[in-house]
Amino acid sequence: MPFVIGLTGLASSGKGTVSNYLVKKYNFVKLVFSDILKEEAEKRGLLKTKNIEEQKYILSKLGEKLRKETGKWDILAEKLIEKIKSKNFEKVVIDGFRAIEEVKLFRKNFKDFYLIFIDVDENVRFSRRKLEDQKTDIKDFKARDRENIENLGLGKVIELANFKVDNNTGLENLYNQVDNVLKQINH
Repeated sequence: MPFVIGLTGLASSGKGTVSNYLVKKYNFVKLVFSDILKEEAEKRGLLKTKNIEEQKYILSKLGEKLRKETGKWDILAEKLIEKIKSKNFEKVVIDGFRAIEEVKLFRKNFKDFYLIFIDVDENVRFSRRKLEDQKTDIKDFKARDRENIENLGLGKVIELANFKVDNNTGLENLYNQVDNVLKQINH
């Protein structure tokens, strides 16, 4: 059975940074919820914009649409679980848990599943997003946070986290916290 770490947090909290660290230092395989959405969006011809915020919004809306079409809030989790099981991965990090149903399905399918919440101040996250996309607007950024927390259930997902790491004080501190989490889990 694979050892699976799930990551959750608001936009630009550092989920990608943590998952890349786990890949580099601990030889995890990295999978991302949004990759499933990107594949579907490309099939449907939806990603025509170069604006990162607009792309993320399109992917978020597509995720909602897929959930409504299938009647399953955990449809993306199902697809990731299929991938993990078919490839026989030993250690996997999953970036981007947003729905409580996704967490529950992973916990049902993997005995060694742990969810880490990456916590970061809103101003820090917004300045990171601005570096990625100069056109990012604070109102849109905050609206996306509200949408994720209230409508998609990210607030409830955060409550289910086994661990919380603080990403406000630099990479070295972040990496030390991740190392400590792995020590606590004994992996």
